[in-house]
Amino acid sequence: MPSFKTSRYKVYLERLHYFWKHAGFLLEICWRKPFLKWKFFNKRSSRIAVDALAARIVPDLSVQTCIAYGNWSRRDGIKGHASSPVKGLQQALAKRAKVVILDEFKTSKLCSTCHRELSPVSYLVDPDLDKRRKRAGKIISRYHSEERKLVECHAVLRCDQKKCEASYWNRDVNAAINIVNCS
Repeated sequence: MPSFKTSRYKVYLERLHYFWKHAGFLLEICWRKPFLKWKFFNKRSSRIAVDALAARIVPDLSVQTCIAYGNWSRRDGIKGHASSPVKGLQQALAKRAKVVILDEFKTSKLCSTCHRELSPVSYLVDPDLDKRRKRAGKIISRYHSEERKLVECHAVLRCDQKKCEASYWNRDVNAAINIVNCS
């Protein structure tokens, strides 16, 4: 399809004649596959999916239901995957319940009972031990601490305070309790 952007009148008329000669073919394509509606229907179907997700989270409409929603300012997620509709989900949840936006900074790093900083749990591992194979016929001496290496576990955290009731925490459970306490 030639462009209509020209300053010469004769060239403009030639391109206009070309357009009218092929206008039936172009209209037939538009009637078969409505390109303009695709974008509208894609946005509408994504909005319907977000509303369905909000209905699964909050099945009954209630003003008494409170949802603590993290301040998700970073929208880039996993490389190669579509980013989630953060603003749309927040608006859909606000229609069904009361939404409280809170900053989740250090919710998994602070102890939920004494509110002090948690430290990662360290444990000893034998570096020679293969993870996939069992040790067959090898007797391990009881005192071989020089062969072991100290490894940190980031999923489990430990509270160093002696007066604290909870000594070990799962990072996700601790963050959930702190978010409930904040909201």
